[in-house]
Amino acid sequence: MKNKKRNLIIFSTFIILVVGVYLLIPKTKEEESNKTKPNVNTNGFLTLMLEQDDGTYKKSSASTWPGDGYAFNNELSGCERGGELVYDRKTNIVKLISSGSDKCYVYFDKYNVAKITNVTNTKTTNSVTLTVTTEVGENPIEKYYFSKDDGQSYEESTSNTYTFSNLNYGTTYKFKVYAKDTLGYETNEETVQVTTNAYVNPKVNIVTVTDTTNDTISISVSASGGTNSVATYYYSINNGAYTSSTSNTKTFTGLSMGTTYTIKVYVKDTNGVDSNVYTINAETESVTYICNTGTNLATCIKSQYTSQGSNGIYYHTRSLANSARDNSYRYAGANPNNYVCFGSDAATCPSDNLYRIIGVFGSEVKLIKADYTTTTMTGSGGDYHGDYQSSWGGSSSYYKGNMSQSNIAIYYWNRSNGESSTNTWSESRLNKTNLNSSYLSYIGTTWSNKIATHTWYVGGYSTYSATPKTFYNAESSGTTYSAKIGLMYVSDYGYAASNSYWTTRMISYDNAKNNNWMYMGLIEWTISRISSSSDLAFMVNNSGHLNNPYVYLNHNAVRPVFYLTSSTTYVSGSGTSSDPIRIN
Repeated sequence: MKNKKRNLIIFSTFIILVVGVYLLIPKTKEEESNKTKPNVNTNGFLTLMLEQDDGTYKKSSASTWPGDGYAFNNELSGCERGGELVYDRKTNIVKLISSGSDKCYVYFDKYNVAKITNVTNTKTTNSVTLTVTTEVGENPIEKYYFSKDDGQSYEESTSNTYTFSNLNYGTTYKFKVYAKDTLGYETNEETVQVTTNAYVNPKVNIVTVTDTTNDTISISVSASGGTNSVATYYYSINNGAYTSSTSNTKTFTGLSMGTTYTIKVYVKDTNGVDSNVYTINAETESVTYICNTGTNLATCIKSQYTSQGSNGIYYHTRSLANSARDNSYRYAGANPNNYVCFGSDAATCPSDNLYRIIGVFGSEVKLIKADYTTTTMTGSGGDYHGDYQSSWGGSSSYYKGNMSQSNIAIYYWNRSNGESSTNTWSESRLNKTNLNSSYLSYIGTTWSNKIATHTWYVGGYSTYSATPKTFYNAESSGTTYSAKIGLMYVSDYGYAASNSYWTTRMISYDNAKNNNWMYMGLIEWTISRISSSSDLAFMVNNSGHLNNPYVYLNHNAVRPVFYLTSSTTYVSGSGTSSDPIRIN
């Protein structure tokens, strides 16, 4: 028996005589039936020597090579004139390497060599793992040999599993595998053909426009990885150069108003492989933003003033005739662009969330609800009386809003003590319950936190037959009350009319109603009271003039008024009812 195999060197200058041999690796039935086994003694070159049970070797007269149960002994096999016999596992033949004619002896040991019975594989796009199953021979397997190039080279391993990495995706490889046992005997060699997985590229699934302004377009990208995950996003607008980002969102800035842009997006995965290019069209808005996003709102509004009346704004300085002379910036006229969306972030502002800017007072912007309230907003408790239509015997033709008048809630100014109620605002249930409780609950904490707690002047004047200036002077020196929500002052309503009416006594303000943006056409309360009587307060009549009914007998519509905190900033919008100003 042999103890180990020796390495063989075949010199290319030798004459190689090849004799076919069916050795060690069994052939298929088809191969056996189609080929004749070569004669052992072909041309008298070779003598076959077989090991016997007692370990000796005996010349065999067999005409074919031995099959299973024998193994080629390359240490004993040899030739008389120095020729060398080498078993070639790749072609299943014995090669005679000699410089001339020679007589050779081929020895076969009586030996059961282990056999490879199966080779399985798992694969990815760039790797193949081979696992070898063997049938036990006389000695255990010591090493395995794996080739990925059809036997041109081999990788040696003590494990029956080997992984070839860094392969090309979608490529077919011809793998060969054989093994050696502890004595160096070689098994059969098995061939496995495997095609690596095709590479799956990343994919841009959809690109969504999330926001537009008159000079920006914001998008969000939904992309998925394939073989590898998404690493980088690439953006282009109007076929310009692509810019890269690790974010799936992008805002294009510095665009032209009312213009359609073509946006293209693709991604790369962690392996640098590109996705498809996704293309969408998006249009900037056709509106004029009055300020840059993030500008303080009070500063933004004041910046719209360039001269008295510009953009509907009057700067009430000491030099402005008949003004409040308080350095406030107030909107006046028929319909200035002073709408604000408050209480909603919806793309289209709901009508219930439309408010209008009375003006800027110091660092605070003062708002009034554009239309009247319902019981949903200001409740059916407190000083609630009923709905406007039922209480006033039908719908008013003066009404300028879009609500059903049967939904508009009306309230007493103060009926906390029945007919003995006073016009003291701090005692008013309209103030305490309907405005500063129900209404604040209705708008919610997020939005009520944007409202400043403010000092309200709740004194009054002795008659309704006075100008806005007279009312302002009386209000600003009267009793004060601190709260978030109030109602409009008489002077607010007076100064909302075009400045040509500021010398008109407000009992005669019917003629001003078409030039007064604050006029809404229904009878509504102001926060101002009659100073000469303890139970009268001022209201705006449905025809536009001022009146002073009893606080516990009359029931009128209301519109909440409040001051935004001085930290409020401008986000977007031109101030029209269809494109109101949005705040932070």
